[in-house]
Amino acid sequence: MEAVQRLYVDSNIFIRLFEGNDEIATALGELFLLETTRPEPPLATSELTLAEVLVVPYREQNDRLIDAYDGWTKSNDYLEVGPLDRGVLWYAALLRSQYQSLKLPDAIHVSTAIGMRCSHFLSADRRLADRYELTHTRHGVTKGPASVEVVHPERDVVNQLIRALSQ
Repeated sequence: MEAVQRLYVDSNIFIRLFEGNDEIATALGELFLLETTRPEPPLATSELTLAEVLVVPYREQNDRLIDAYDGWTKSNDYLEVGPLDRGVLWYAALLRSQYQSLKLPDAIHVSTAIGMRCSHFLSADRRLADRYELTHTRHGVTKGPASVEVVHPERDVVNQLIRALSQ
């Protein structure tokens, strides 16, 4: 794994953290409660995350989980929540044009991660590629490349992320 600058957290990671009951969920709890002296929050996610994590709790009328997700998907000292704006959507479309198997919600997440200067993208989704790179040329001006490395929530990976982000 390359040096971790900032970590993007996919919706399925929040679900594993709050609804899982195993050593990975415990390790993710350590990651989310990490104390750091970094000038910006070490973790990032999208506003889209809230809409994705609330589906099952609403279906099951689980107010406790609804409140937990609402509280944990707001910007604070350890997590920055990126807006779902036109820039994110433009780059999500560009990513989908470059990576044809990428679904729109995932493209929005990856676009947000790149826009928020995340070096790594933590997701349990094994259908995602190992890396996404965004190079954009418009009106003769090339922007990028900007990229993000996809990592999965395995115990050793989460431990590496904790060590890297606590420095």
